[in-house]
Amino acid sequence: MSNFPFRLAVFDLDGTLLGPDKEISPANAAAVARLKALGCQVILASGRPHFNILRFHDQLGLTGPIVSGNGSLVKVAETNDIWRALLLEHAVASLLLDAGRTLGITQVWDGPQGVVGWERTRHFEILEVRTKASYEVVGDPRLRFPGESPFKILWIADEDTIAELEKNWRTRLGTSCYITITDPEYLEFSHPAVNKATALEIVAQRERVPREQIVFFGDGDNDAELLRWAGLGVAMPHSRPLALAAADQIGPETAPENAVAVAVEQLLT
Repeated sequence: MSNFPFRLAVFDLDGTLLGPDKEISPANAAAVARLKALGCQVILASGRPHFNILRFHDQLGLTGPIVSGNGSLVKVAETNDIWRALLLEHAVASLLLDAGRTLGITQVWDGPQGVVGWERTRHFEILEVRTKASYEVVGDPRLRFPGESPFKILWIADEDTIAELEKNWRTRLGTSCYITITDPEYLEFSHPAVNKATALEIVAQRERVPREQIVFFGDGDNDAELLRWAGLGVAMPHSRPLALAAADQIGPETAPENAVAVAVEQLLT
């Protein structure tokens, strides 16, 4: 396979490389190893914070940049060099925090100093279970981090509520921030220039990889821009409609924990 056309393979985590148990299956890990053996660099691009992606980066034996926070942070794991850090405007973050409090929405602040919650709720515990991490609850994060801005504000609620909030707040905020649904219960607000595609443009420039030689595997609304931008965008068969519409190719139907392995196999045959 020396004629493999891609020099950089990029993987989303939740719903793509990770199965329903939020771990990488042996089959998916083997697929990543096959790509590495072909000389293809592999990086991870997720809505999760950097520290929560790092364990998967290490598990797969990867080196180089990690794209976190939907593209708000690009940071090299081994050196901690930062290639990009885009923070949500403080006034917008404050508006969202006040509105979320009024609406009774579970809120999470993801910033340079860490990830914290306003209060412990059922929805907050969903986040901890899904990410297999514990986060500090501090009340109003503006008091904990005075004058600072986050990479993103995350609202967590039932799926129907999130769908309605996404529609309303996209109209209200317009282009003042990037708004995306990641998991059906997660609505995320970031700097307006943030998305995974703009982050990968930076990676491609730094690594001197043409866009045409980049393949991306994803499944979510927050993957749509990168699925369109990459030389080849591969959506998982169980992807959300926005991802399916943006992709160049859709992986074969299979168990979700092995979807990446099957999609890679399709690519290599």
